[in-house]
Amino acid sequence: MTLSATVLFSFAFASFILAIIIEILAQQSEKKGGFALSKSADDIPAFANFCFLFVPTIVAVIYSLLWSWIDLDVKRTQPWLEMSKPDGTTAERSVFLDYPYDFIAFVPLKAARRRHWAVFYGGTVMVMIFWLITPLQSAILGSGPVDIRRQVVVSAPKVIRPASEQIGIVDQSILNEGYAITWLNQQLPPYTTANYTLLPFVVDSDLTRAASTNWTGSTTKYWTELDCWPATFTPRGPGYDFLDGRGCNATELVPYNGEATPHDPYKMQYYGYHPSDWADYWLSQTCSKAAAHQFLAIWARKKEKMDVSAVFCEASYFKQQVNATVSSVAQIPIEGSIVPTGPREVLLPTEFNSSSFEHLLGAGVSVVEMQVKREYPFGHLLEQHPQIKRFGLRWPSSPLVGFAVGLQSVTTLDVFEDDQILGQAFTKTHRLMFSLGLRRVLTNASSETATMGFLDFERHGIVVSRLYSAIVESLLVVVGIFTILLWWHGMRAPSRLAMDPASLGSLISICQNSSKLLDKFAGKGCLTDENLREAFQDKRFQLVCGCQTRFKETIIKVVDIREEFCESQRISIPDSDIGLSQGHYSPIKPLALRKEVGAMVILTMTTAIAALVYLKLEEQRVGGESLLREPIFLQILENYIPTMFATLLEPFWVLVNRLLCIIQPFKDLWNGQRSANSSINARYTSVPPQLVIWRAAKSGHLVLVAICLLALLSNLLAVGLGGLFNEKPATINTTCEVQQTMRPSFNNDSVMSIDSQLSFARSIAYESPFYIVMNNISQGTTLPPWVNKDYFFQPFTSVPGQEAEAEELTVRTRGFGVRPSCFVADTIRSIGTGPVLNYTYTRNGEPVPSCPTTFQENDLTLNRSFTGEPTGHGTAEVVRSFHRRGSRTPCEVPLVLSWSRTPSITKVDGEIETWHVVCEPIFTTSLFDVTVDRQGYVLRADHASEPSATLDDPLTTNNTDVISTYLNYILGDGMPVRWHNDSLSREFMNYLLKIHPDNANNILDPLEKPDPLALLPSIESIYRQLWAIMLHLNPQFFNTFTEPVRISGTCRKTDIRIFMDSSALVISISVLALNVAVAVVLYGFTITHFLPRMPTTIGSVLAYMAPSRAVREYDGPDSLKGATFSFGRYVGDDGRAHNRELDY
Repeated sequence: MTLSATVLFSFAFASFILAIIIEILAQQSEKKGGFALSKSADDIPAFANFCFLFVPTIVAVIYSLLWSWIDLDVKRTQPWLEMSKPDGTTAERSVFLDYPYDFIAFVPLKAARRRHWAVFYGGTVMVMIFWLITPLQSAILGSGPVDIRRQVVVSAPKVIRPASEQIGIVDQSILNEGYAITWLNQQLPPYTTANYTLLPFVVDSDLTRAASTNWTGSTTKYWTELDCWPATFTPRGPGYDFLDGRGCNATELVPYNGEATPHDPYKMQYYGYHPSDWADYWLSQTCSKAAAHQFLAIWARKKEKMDVSAVFCEASYFKQQVNATVSSVAQIPIEGSIVPTGPREVLLPTEFNSSSFEHLLGAGVSVVEMQVKREYPFGHLLEQHPQIKRFGLRWPSSPLVGFAVGLQSVTTLDVFEDDQILGQAFTKTHRLMFSLGLRRVLTNASSETATMGFLDFERHGIVVSRLYSAIVESLLVVVGIFTILLWWHGMRAPSRLAMDPASLGSLISICQNSSKLLDKFAGKGCLTDENLREAFQDKRFQLVCGCQTRFKETIIKVVDIREEFCESQRISIPDSDIGLSQGHYSPIKPLALRKEVGAMVILTMTTAIAALVYLKLEEQRVGGESLLREPIFLQILENYIPTMFATLLEPFWVLVNRLLCIIQPFKDLWNGQRSANSSINARYTSVPPQLVIWRAAKSGHLVLVAICLLALLSNLLAVGLGGLFNEKPATINTTCEVQQTMRPSFNNDSVMSIDSQLSFARSIAYESPFYIVMNNISQGTTLPPWVNKDYFFQPFTSVPGQEAEAEELTVRTRGFGVRPSCFVADTIRSIGTGPVLNYTYTRNGEPVPSCPTTFQENDLTLNRSFTGEPTGHGTAEVVRSFHRRGSRTPCEVPLVLSWSRTPSITKVDGEIETWHVVCEPIFTTSLFDVTVDRQGYVLRADHASEPSATLDDPLTTNNTDVISTYLNYILGDGMPVRWHNDSLSREFMNYLLKIHPDNANNILDPLEKPDPLALLPSIESIYRQLWAIMLHLNPQFFNTFTEPVRISGTCRKTDIRIFMDSSALVISISVLALNVAVAVVLYGFTITHFLPRMPTTIGSVLAYMAPSRAVREYDGPDSLKGATFSFGRYVGDDGRAHNRELDY
């Protein structure tokens, strides 16, 4: 039996070991972050996934099965232990105890009430294992993202170069970078925020950089602080005097010059301290060196009267040793991660050349601008007027004004009337420029200083839940303690049982010598359980072992309690009792074996199958089930409920199995003439019911085999359901509505308007498209919303009130672009002057009327008298409209690009060789399936229709031709052509060609010949992109709908969803389907109710077999081998009703 000290202590020890293992796993998980850590959930090894999903359930199932065996032995031996007491015990507490067949939840309560402590401990453990440990174990382990921290070596590869070397480096590139950040949504550079920058540091690790990886190390923080205060100003003539109150007086400054118009009533200016030919005014003219770090910001509004606001600000520069955390991919400082480790120190002029920096802010150019040649974008003033003119700001203004307006995200310039807001705007600008400027002066360190830091990164792995692991550990410890207490009570309890009462035969062997006992039970075989218990309510039973009797035989004494009071009241059982002799009764129908219960069980399992199939179909349809946001509820849904369902189903089948185990021998006897091995010697009740499958198979009891199989497969179902639901990221697509306000047609009035012509005139540089393309190529800055490299797309927005949390939207919309149609024209040699290119512009095979047939650039004449004219080998570049009249005719649509080389710039009759490319831009439009993010940035665009050269508007070609001429104007018309002997660009087009990734040809080197054919892809790519950006920057070129038009699209977002594991689903549905099939056979065809009561107690079984000859003649399992046994209703020779007999 399983109640020996060896078995019980082994089980207790195993419980403690399991608790220790879980605790170790929990601590290791907490320490390391998890197990089987991988880059993503899909990279977790299959073996680790199997262990996580199935091993805990398998262990729990085996664990519960072993305890079921122990618990069964405890319950079925309890009656014999009760009868082994010196005074015996009542029938109710002995021969009519039926613990093995009670509902397991009620067993501990009944046992505690009867003070049967062994059963109480065993039953309590059974409840804990069945309904707490087994379901909860599947929630101990979970999968998900894990944050890992590792100590690493951190080094600083950069230092600030000496201040004397910073003069030529602090240049317009800083302002250009600030422009991209302010207006083009470019990310801040590494280790930089808008308020400070960090000295770069790197981590010594081979770990792949990912968005979730952070570096923490010791570094230096640099920042600037500004002290701003209102200026005191008084009128002087047409201007004002501005006083700082500290001895500095900026005199006769005009806040707003000229007559105001309704379109530009505002004027803003920024005046620095340092002198420059590029600045209108500087403070050092009237202020001492004490104001060297000051600047003056002025705001003015001129309408009916002049309104002025002004502030003085003084800058200070600082550094400090800190510990900082940055992301490993973009090295962006993590907000709130800066921890000072040293005092704040002033950044000395010998460390940072603040004079050069402040000169750049005040003048817009570097200190040495007149002595240094630069690429075109970095060699002239940054013009931001196209970005800020919509606010009504009068031109011109200093570069920092554009930053002050752009960084504040204002809708009107009236807010700057408040001098505090004015000061804040320029303070914010100054801080950003300083952060960018300090990064510009960094250089590689000669030696790197190593310190210790941390690497924080995210991995996906298997995580142990601290809550559930602690609960299961506590339960396992309680199980171990209760197991030891069970052994202790079992050791103290007296037992006179000489054999294992595991079968009807063993029960006969124990009771066949107890004639009085058999006589008491004889004739009561047809009584109901209630009547049988009532018949013995005044009886006590005492088990006496063979060592205590004369004949060395184990007997059960029966004592009538009433004999202790009155001998005269002894009741003698008459020889014949009519009521007992009839043998008629209503068969009992155990609840678990009733057809209506079977129907309910079949319905439940069929519903479960349907629910699983439905959930799987829904998962495939919508891409996973929606996720509960509370982790505890999520684990209950994913783990506890499925496992609970399986563990509730298992007790039911175990109960059915146990009932069939006790009925099966009687059923065989009912059929008649059965051998002892398949009937009275069948040991079906000595082991857990699900483990009698082999014995049932040997006896040919196929239905019992099937039920045993179901009870066992219930454990497999627990494994399958326990690993059924898993979380994974999924892309969710839903249909949504968007609206469009821009009509897919051009507004002729807007395109042809005087305002449009003035916007693209050279008087105010219109360079926004070039900065966008330049930063996109060189810095990877994202293109503006609704633009990709080839097209501008008709915008759409979410319907008000229906803004979805979509990360992406896909909508069919129209794209507008251009086919540059560039080709290589003639290569021409000329003497002294620019070559003449013969070219006829044609459309649809016909020459365009009134267009010239030649092109010549007069500025290519050699040996012109210009100051600083270069010598030696020379190169010159031309970017011009074919016909420059400013009349917006089709003749201005073609664009001519040329590259000239000469061996001597100063030789009047020198030879000039010129290579030409001509582009004939043609408008193109198509429908696209465009995917954008929430801000409208284009992620994908797929053609949905054939390209067309026109829209449903007869003026389309006229309008698109004019837009092409506007682009040609800003590309080069009006720009002087100069010979040069260096390889620096003189206008934007050639600079963009120079940095284009597809261009390996050094087109500006005077010693190398260009390859126009190789340049064609780059030229067309840049032109297409510029043309699309022109449309984006000028939405007024399009008509608008009177009311927004709604269209349908697809909203897409990534969400963590619940998915069903395919293997677990197959297991679960297969087991449930088998359950249904067996249940249909069992309840539909095999169950027969023929017993007056269930033989679940010793007394009930004794009542069936007491008068049988089998009791008298049975002499162990080897006796009566040739005999057969039957069971039925008949009145024996003794005149009583009997149920079982030995056949002759």
